[in-house]
Amino acid sequence: MNTLIKIPVITISLCCIFSCKTQHFETPEYGKNETEKALTIKKVHNFRAVDNIKNMEGRSLKEGMFYRSAHLHKLKKKSFDQIEKLGIKEIIDLRNSKEIFQKPDHLPNEIAYKKYSAFEDEGDQLSQARKLVLKGKVNASDADKRMIDFYREYVTENPATIKVIITEILDSKDPILYHCTAGKDRTGIVTALVLTILKFDKETIYNEYLLSNNFRKDLVEKRLRLANRLHFLYPKMDLQVLEKLSWVEKRYLDAAFGEIDKKYGSTDAYIQQVLGISEMKREEYIQKFTY
Repeated sequence: MNTLIKIPVITISLCCIFSCKTQHFETPEYGKNETEKALTIKKVHNFRAVDNIKNMEGRSLKEGMFYRSAHLHKLKKKSFDQIEKLGIKEIIDLRNSKEIFQKPDHLPNEIAYKKYSAFEDEGDQLSQARKLVLKGKVNASDADKRMIDFYREYVTENPATIKVIITEILDSKDPILYHCTAGKDRTGIVTALVLTILKFDKETIYNEYLLSNNFRKDLVEKRLRLANRLHFLYPKMDLQVLEKLSWVEKRYLDAAFGEIDKKYGSTDAYIQQVLGISEMKREEYIQKFTY
C-alpha cells in the first residue's frame, strides 16, 4: 500500500480495548433486513450463512453454499460437528501471515484449509500503528481515512490474489467458509464482490455488508464500555479510533467500488479484466448458485 501505516480494522482494536473518561459513542448503521442465518458457534464471532436473498433477475441465492465469519482460533473441538453438519469442506483464511501465526485457526483435520492474503504487514506497520494509537498520535479522522484507503487498496493493490480468492469460492463444489480476523472488512469486501458477480443489486449487497454491525453489536458495545472504564491507562488515546475500527460503514464499501470504477471504468470491467470472469462464465455462476 501507499499509505504510511495500514490499519485494516483487524488488529488495532485488540490494543485499543485498554482505555475511564466517559465518552459518547455514535450508533452505527445496522442492516435492515436480517435475512441471513446467525449461526451460534462458541468462541467464533460474526458467523453466518450468506443466503435467503434475491438478485436483480429475481433469482434467490441457494442456501448453505457460502459462509463467513471472524477467525477460528478459539473454535472448540466440540463445535467441529457443527461445521461438519453445515457441509463445509473448505476454509479460506483472508488474514496475513503474521495474523495467522499469532492466532492460527483451530480446525477439524478433514477440512481443506487455504490462505490467501491480499494484504501483508511488511515492516511490522501494524505494531507501529498500535504504539501511535496508544500515544494519542492517531485520532478518529486519521483512522477513518486509513479505513477508506484500506478498502480502496484491498481491491486493486494485489488483484491476482483477489482473483484467486473469488475463483476459489465460486468454483467450489461444496459449502465454503471464508473469514478474516473480525469477519467484517476483508470478508465483507469479498462477499460484496461475489454478490456483485451474481448480479445482486446494490441495496441487497450493502444490507448484507451492514449485517456485521448487527451480529457484532454485543461484542463491540462490551469493548467500548471497557475502553471507557479503562481509559486512564492510556489517557492520550482517542477512544473514537476504537469506535471507527469496530463498525462497518457504507462509505468504506463505497470506497472499494469507487476505486474499481476509477481504475477500471466499471465493476463489470473489473470482473472481466481483473477477475477473469467472462459474461458466459458469470452466467454459469449465476445458474450454479441461484434458483
